[in-house]
Amino acid sequence: MKKPVSAIGTAIVHLFRGLFVFLLAMVACTPPNTHAASGNAHFPLYPVIQHNVAFWKNIYTRYSLNTAVIHDKNDLSIIYEVVTKVDDSVPGAGKANKLLIDRKVRHYSAILRKLSRTAPVTGEERRVAAMFSGGNRQRRLALAADSVRAQTGQKERFLAGVIRSGAYIPAIKQVLRSYSLPEDLAYLPHVESSFNIEAYSKVGASGIWQFTNSTGKNYLRIDRAVDERSDPIIAAHAAAKYLKNSYNQLGSWPLALTSYNYGTAGMKRALNEKGSYERIFTEYDKGHFKFASRNFYSEFLAALQSAKELERNPGVRLDRPLPTRTVTLKGSADIRQIRKRYGVSQSNLERMNPALSTEVFTGRHQVPKGYALRLPAPASADKPVIAAKGSDRPALVTTGAVHHVQQGETLTAIARKYGISTRALVQNNRLDSSVIRVGQKLRVAKTSGNLQPIATAAPGKTHAATSKPTRSRFAVYKTTIHHGKRYGKIQVQPGESLNLLAKWTATPTAVLQRLNNLKAAARINAGRDLVLVFDRVSVDNFFKKRQQFHLKSKTEGLASVNPAG
Repeated sequence: MKKPVSAIGTAIVHLFRGLFVFLLAMVACTPPNTHAASGNAHFPLYPVIQHNVAFWKNIYTRYSLNTAVIHDKNDLSIIYEVVTKVDDSVPGAGKANKLLIDRKVRHYSAILRKLSRTAPVTGEERRVAAMFSGGNRQRRLALAADSVRAQTGQKERFLAGVIRSGAYIPAIKQVLRSYSLPEDLAYLPHVESSFNIEAYSKVGASGIWQFTNSTGKNYLRIDRAVDERSDPIIAAHAAAKYLKNSYNQLGSWPLALTSYNYGTAGMKRALNEKGSYERIFTEYDKGHFKFASRNFYSEFLAALQSAKELERNPGVRLDRPLPTRTVTLKGSADIRQIRKRYGVSQSNLERMNPALSTEVFTGRHQVPKGYALRLPAPASADKPVIAAKGSDRPALVTTGAVHHVQQGETLTAIARKYGISTRALVQNNRLDSSVIRVGQKLRVAKTSGNLQPIATAAPGKTHAATSKPTRSRFAVYKTTIHHGKRYGKIQVQPGESLNLLAKWTATPTAVLQRLNNLKAAARINAGRDLVLVFDRVSVDNFFKKRQQFHLKSKTEGLASVNPAG
């Protein structure tokens, strides 16, 4: 008998309702780590590399330096044995450990070769044979016989690297943000160097980012006086440029990160042949694309996860960034002159300026003209002092000490209290008169003297008649780095507003107001100097945005209609 149409409709509604409830129950019952297995939008955890990531996490956080993991290099889920090595402090330990590991590798290679021909007999042979269940077993065993490898544990070294990284990662993240790159790329040095600034590889790669001499010279200064590869923050700019270029050419972060080990050109060839990271990982085997390149992205993911877990551990205390101030030398200077001039110890100068060579610190070479020298600054220095008026005046570096004006105090009395001149107090605070108010904050530290932190960081022009550089009206000048952030001055141009400048630098308007001592409703007139912070946008990107804005305004005939407001 036929059911009425209304009854059929009711049955369909009940059916869909039941399916909806079932799907909700499935989602609710899905374990959290199932979602986590996909990684994130920038750094996906592909199923084909899950075993590799788990392997490297164990290397970084479970296995100690005195252990060696004997494993299959093609399938990292296969671990034959974890060997305890002779402690490195024992005389002859290096040679003894090499013999031990070589013997173990030969031992398992022999077992695998035998199993590829005959059935297992001993308990150990049965244990190894069980790791190769499934089809095509004999061939897989024969291949595995030539794929036995040993990996030393890194637990203590990795932990030490995480602790060291605390001094650099905040500033490196700021650098990456300025290039519009994912902040998590800041964890890449865990794979390269464990954040050891003295790291030097057998192929000549140097610093925490492990740039070779040839690649480094494309981005950094490398000569007998300065090797910027050794400076974690300066080299971070080079790493950011390299990675951004690779990403733009390759289209994904797994490929761009692998190129950091294998090279961008090599990865382009691999991508053209295989079409995806997953196929490259499982199938590509040309040139120097071997174990290290194949595992590089897996190691990065493992290091990223492991480091973040350790950072959340209340028992792990990370190093903190050193409070510094920066001066850019107007001329070359001997390191002994600098020590005497600033009252800084040799050890502090070496620690804060790792890019300077040993020859500089031994006096055989001078610190070169234009070098941005880092000097100690107290932790209370919350922002740099940069000249906000008069583009011809040098920026004055202060130690950051602040005095709160009390009832009845005068500039002269305050200057005398801190042992500085009234003129210096006026200059330090850019005061237009001698009038001060109760509660006003005054910077009261002595200035650094004649060495001026001045650097031209934006494009300039040269007149043939004078051969003297002149600054583009859109240039950023007198830049300085303070607590990992770059600051610089600009001269306001017609048509610009504080809101526009805030937008171009991705900085809240309130921050720019506070940095330049502006009231909330204050207008900025064309010709005025302003200090900007280049935390999220690089100087070059800001310059391009600014130039494009004015070119467009000129085209539309609006270049000089309104003063800046």
